[in-house]
Amino acid sequence: MYKQILGGIGALTFATAAIAGPADVNAQAFYVDAVDLVGKGIGALFDKRTKPRMAQLKAAGQLARDENEAGKAKGKPVYCVSEAERKKGIDAKKAVRILGAVPENDRRNMTLAQAWRAGLIREYPCR
Repeated sequence: MYKQILGGIGALTFATAAIAGPADVNAQAFYVDAVDLVGKGIGALFDKRTKPRMAQLKAAGQLARDENEAGKAKGKPVYCVSEAERKKGIDAKKAVRILGAVPENDRRNMTLAQAWRAGLIREYPCR
């Protein structure tokens, strides 16, 4: 009975994940994994969570970038990154720091895409 319940929960989780986009994962769950993976250093390359989490952050980043470009076209960007910062890019440690700047209570109720957007607005405000 216990195995059937676990199997049902696993199937439900898989079905929900298949419907949701990569950036729709819970921001807090992503953040917890990201902190752990960054702490592993080079060992993160061998962790099975690394590749999916990288794809999820890439999807969230693309959504934020698209929204920002649309905002720029209207004269109201969502966040403002200097050209030097844009060329430099964001490494894993900085990405974790940006997500960590979003309060945990907020991250618990946000998708990764929402939290990433909020973090970028905090890190790169338009003045």
